[in-house]
Amino acid sequence: MNEATTPNGIHIADSNKVHLEAPAQWLRQGWIDFKDAPGVGLSYGLIFVLAGYGLFWGLEALGLSYLILPLSGSFILFAPWLALGLYEVSRQRELGQIPTFVSTCGAWRSSPRRLGIMAFVLLIFMLVWTQVAVVLYALMMGDASLSLENMGVDIFTRTDGLVFLAVGSTVGLVFASIVFLLTAVSVPMILDRDTGAFEAMAFSFKTVMKNSHVMWSWAFTIGIIAWFAMATFFVGLVVAMPVLGYASWHAYRDLVPTAQ
Repeated sequence: MNEATTPNGIHIADSNKVHLEAPAQWLRQGWIDFKDAPGVGLSYGLIFVLAGYGLFWGLEALGLSYLILPLSGSFILFAPWLALGLYEVSRQRELGQIPTFVSTCGAWRSSPRRLGIMAFVLLIFMLVWTQVAVVLYALMMGDASLSLENMGVDIFTRTDGLVFLAVGSTVGLVFASIVFLLTAVSVPMILDRDTGAFEAMAFSFKTVMKNSHVMWSWAFTIGIIAWFAMATFFVGLVVAMPVLGYASWHAYRDLVPTAQ
């Protein structure tokens, strides 16, 4: 059996095999965590909503409204790290503790260097995707408006706009797929045990590939929920982000066996 080795020599057996209905169970468990600790979940959800509004109005004020769409999309790429406090909520509940916002928002202190590496990797993906999206827009729709109001009209009413939408969505899907491969279980794994960042990312890759049908359906579920939440002008993130964060912790628990 394949094993992963942590920096302290602790062996982690190969990931568990889960059934196709597992994502539905993870969402149910995430919803239970949300209902049992609503104050903490809503606090985190409100932060995500306010961050979305800050991004929108900040770029609008700077005359960079054309960056709103690619940066909103890149939010999904960085979300696994942003959900760190939510993983800590579920972890504390497992230990029989009563989580609070204060006791969970400092979860990064458990392993600042390794979690910092994860944040850096995700930030690189986020910035590269944003740059690629801008370049694609410039190449395919160079004479189109850069205002957010007219951008949507141009994309959906022009032939080159529809081509841009198809190509941009495909490229975005590639970025999101790579990030999912590297982060499906890696961030909660670093939070939960003494595992290096690159070891955790490698283990996450193997876990997704071993449970490919289940994990890609889980990735699709996360993407759809996040998309609809942002389509409500970020309001849906109040509930969607906490539930998805908690559900991702339960996915990690099901997929990664206890260290030996």
